[in-house]
Amino acid sequence: MIEINDQWFAAEAKNDELPVLLRGRGQLQNLIGIKSHPNLLKIRWSYAADEKSGMPSLEVIKKMALFEQVIFETLEKEPLCIFYSIYLHNGIKEWSAYCADLERMNEEISGALLGHEKYPIELLVDQDPEWADYKAMLRDTGQLNDGELSD
Repeated sequence: MIEINDQWFAAEAKNDELPVLLRGRGQLQNLIGIKSHPNLLKIRWSYAADEKSGMPSLEVIKKMALFEQVIFETLEKEPLCIFYSIYLHNGIKEWSAYCADLERMNEEISGALLGHEKYPIELLVDQDPEWADYKAMLRDTGQLNDGELSD
C-alpha cells in the first residue's frame, strides 16, 4: 500500500515582475522511482491573467478549487496518481503528478467531471520513471540540497 505524505510547502518568486506561486509536497522521497507510477502527468489550465498581477479572477479561482478537489479525491484515492506540485503564474495553473495507469486515469477524470462545466484544461503526459521532474522541483525550491538525491 502506497502512503502519501500530505505535507505541502509553499514557494514564491517573481518572473517578469509577476508572482510565481508553487505548492509542493517535499516529503515523497520514499516514493521516488516507484515502478508502479512512471508516468508524469501535467494538467494545465490556461486562464485570462490580470495584467498587473498575472493572477486569475476570483470566479476562476473558485472553479479551479472545485476542479482540484474533485481531481485529487478521484486520482489519489488508491492512489492512481500522486500529485506533487501546483504551479500558478501569468495565465497558467498546472498540477503535476506521477500516475500508474494512464488509460484508467483518463477514464477516472472523465467520470469525475461528468456534470461539471467544460474546464479549459490540457493533459500532458511523459515518461519519467526516475521522477526527475519531482527531484528538480525539490532542488529548484530549496527543499533538497545538491547531491542529496542522485539522478
